Amino acid sequence: MKSKILLILSIVIAGYISFSFVTECKSLFTKNEVAPSIVSDRYFKEIFDDFTIETMTYGKNTTQGGKETNLLLDVYQPKGDTLKKRPLFIFTHGGGFTKGSREAIKGIGWLQSMAKSGFVVASISYRLLDIPQTNISMPIAILNAVEDQRAAIRYFKKEAALFKIDTDEIFIGGYSAGAITSLHTAYMNSMEKVNTFLPPLSAYIKSHGGIEGNSGNPGFSSSIKGVVNIAGAIVTENLLDKTSVESLYSLHGEDDKVVSKNSGNGMQGSEVIHTKAKQLGVNSILKMKKNTGHDILYPCDSCRKEIQLFLAEQVYKKMER
Repeated sequence: MKSKILLILSIVIAGYISFSFVTECKSLFTKNEVAPSIVSDRYFKEIFDDFTIETMTYGKNTTQGGKETNLLLDVYQPKGDTLKKRPLFIFTHGGGFTKGSREAIKGIGWLQSMAKSGFVVASISYRLLDIPQTNISMPIAILNAVEDQRAAIRYFKKEAALFKIDTDEIFIGGYSAGAITSLHTAYMNSMEKVNTFLPPLSAYIKSHGGIEGNSGNPGFSSSIKGVVNIAGAIVTENLLDKTSVESLYSLHGEDDKVVSKNSGNGMQGSEVIHTKAKQLGVNSILKMKKNTGHDILYPCDSCRKEIQLFLAEQVYKKMER
């Protein structure tokens, strides 16, 4: 008899906990919305049948060659979604700051799949180097890309209601040059850091809109929650700190000869970045892929899935608070 009573009590308690947990998850969403709680698959895998894509102008600026350029982005959204606040992932393409296109990523269907999983996803264009490459023009090309990426972040904060963005859940990332851009956007975020670690760049930055740049959408913050670094690097690991981003995900090929996983060409790669981040107490993950060079993003479907899993886990951390 006693064992039966204990069994009944355990079932009741388990049922209450389960009901309370699901109710708490559903309370995060407004009435008449589908509640993508932990018990669903939202963000982890596709739950929508289709997506929409729009091309928007997020800013304007001038290239080093003097060409005024409209800055464009493609924004992918889950079709038929009713959620009022959704996480955003801004992807930035590679190409050595001299070539590449925001449309190149379309061919593998990654951003489309993320949109069908519930994310809002953007792929941005940025100013490319259009004069001969020198030890002066290349650093400025990186700065221009950072300025443009920051303008894209501010654009989505300005238009958060239009795109149903949760401005506390904005992640940036990229491949190769796009990863270099993203890391500097995340961590080269104060004139104090520039003056301390990169003094030769101070004058240029100050004359081009300061640390935020002048590519558009002033008055909004370019702060982010996390950054995804795919085969990227940073000019010095001393730019890293504990508070600029909550989480950092790095993916690098063991045999990358273009962007070293360690140090090379005046940059410090993913292994150096990860080591420094862990020392600072940052939530940092490093995935090294064996027998792989610089071409890691496009052929590695499992790598892209792991990145999506990482982003989904960061989003659900907020829900669990």
